[in-house]
Amino acid sequence: MGEIAIRDVKTILTAPEGINLVVVKVETSEPDLYGLGCATFTQRYLTVANAIEHYLRPFLIGKDPQRIEDIWQTAMVSS
Repeated sequence: MGEIAIRDVKTILTAPEGINLVVVKVETSEPDLYGLGCATFTQRYLTVANAIEHYLRPFLIGKDPQRIEDIWQTAMVSS
């Protein structure tokens, strides 16, 4: 196994029982290695999805998913 990198970040909009939710799927260069998370702010779910698609996705692609603290700190400073 070589270096692992984030390959894609997808937003999944869903609304079980009428509650708008944003699920984020982070895919890596390893076919079966991915992460799922909730990024929901129900009152502004489309704004969250837009921010993920246009800002967070380009920021994350190519990064090493194992550098969680570095990604977190850099994302917070570059908000």
